[in-house]
Amino acid sequence: MPENNSNPPRQVSPELKRLQQPGQSSIRTVLRIAGPLFLLAGVVCLIIAIAGIFSGSNGFGPPRLFWLAFVGIPLLFVGTVLTMYGFMGAVARFAAGEVAPVAADSAKYVAVETKGAVETVAKAAAKGVVEGIDAGRREPGQGKE
Repeated sequence: MPENNSNPPRQVSPELKRLQQPGQSSIRTVLRIAGPLFLLAGVVCLIIAIAGIFSGSNGFGPPRLFWLAFVGIPLLFVGTVLTMYGFMGAVARFAAGEVAPVAADSAKYVAVETKGAVETVAKAAAKGVVEGIDAGRREPGQGKE
């Protein structure tokens, strides 16, 4: 039975291949799995710790599972970082796809709107070069020391 893969593998340019680590694909997969697992474990620890505080465990006694908050917060941090690194490329490609059309439109707008100013500057520069050449022809030997 053939696999129905709706996302064909992305073509990777030779320049990008030089930047990639040999096991980068498997590392990314591990990050994408481990990150959310750490996040889930952190959330569970925090929920248990907070529930223990508010439930007033055994009347007036101190909460017994409060220490899980000190485990859950670092787990949340590690899970967030792992997940961010695991999906960094996908997010960057999405952002580039969103920004590139706007940048292209902006470049076209600037090119059209500054055409007159660029032509004026180019004509002034050409006029200065021509005047300099003409002055050199009229006064030979000037400026050649």
